[in-house]
Amino acid sequence: MIRINLLPREEKGSQRRSSSAPMKAGDWLAPAAIVVAAGLVMFGTGLSQQSKQAGLVTSIADVEAQARALAPQIERVNRLAQERAELDLRLGIISKLEKDRTGSVRLMDELARCIPDHLWLSGAMQEGGSQLVVEGSTLSNLVVSDFMSRLERSPLFANVELNVAERGKVGDRPVVKFRVTAAVTPDEPVN
Repeated sequence: MIRINLLPREEKGSQRRSSSAPMKAGDWLAPAAIVVAAGLVMFGTGLSQQSKQAGLVTSIADVEAQARALAPQIERVNRLAQERAELDLRLGIISKLEKDRTGSVRLMDELARCIPDHLWLSGAMQEGGSQLVVEGSTLSNLVVSDFMSRLERSPLFANVELNVAERGKVGDRPVVKFRVTAAVTPDEPVN
């Protein structure tokens, strides 16, 4: 592309001189003020951060001093809490043993109440603390049915089931040998 300058020579020279002319002092004032203001803001922010840091260091030192001063009391409280936990554990064990001690007696007493006439037990076992297995013999299936009904009515037993009922002999007498299971519900009060 070809450029043609149609300005007279006098204007051409002045145009070149104005583009290369030095800037005045007022032209530098605005950028210098902006740079100085930015520097002051950065300096103020730095001082603020240093003062916050010094405050935090002081507060950490105060807290550490308080922790050192309270260390014996804290250790004593921790030791007492540990002793209390051990005592609670021991009391829990004692209470469980007390409950189990009377639970077996209650269980056998209630089982004895449920046994009808002409029924003989050959064994009673408690499995897992929640299941009772009773084995015995009787003269009739009706007596076994009566025994199961009594167990069902008892507040200490639930889910009574007949596992085995078979003919057998005791000496020369014909009997019915049976095996009954029942869930033990120890939380129910026995009247």
